[in-house]
Amino acid sequence: MNKLFLLTVLSALIASCGTVGNAVIKDTSLANKAAFALNTTADRVAISNRTSSIDSINFVATTKGKSYQCYITTVAGVINSSAICSGSNSVKNNNQQCNALLKAAGRC
Repeated sequence: MNKLFLLTVLSALIASCGTVGNAVIKDTSLANKAAFALNTTADRVAISNRTSSIDSINFVATTKGKSYQCYITTVAGVINSSAICSGSNSVKNNNQQCNALLKAAGRC
């Protein structure tokens, strides 16, 4: 009985690592990680649209007018990976002015 209880508790803890990490990790930490991945400084990165899954935190990092989908993996917010970010075309910015050149580039 004790082994089953311990296994259940351990499974619940592992399943909630991303959720706990999302509550513990601050935007400044995500900005530092994204800045390194995007070759800029943290003060030039804005973090938005944070979501969590079982073992990761997904977020959008915006810098120099471009938005990037990023994620980090985490174990309850204690151990974190570096950020991995996609190309800037992965997130569409609805606030930009759309002209013929941007349409041709597929940016709006």
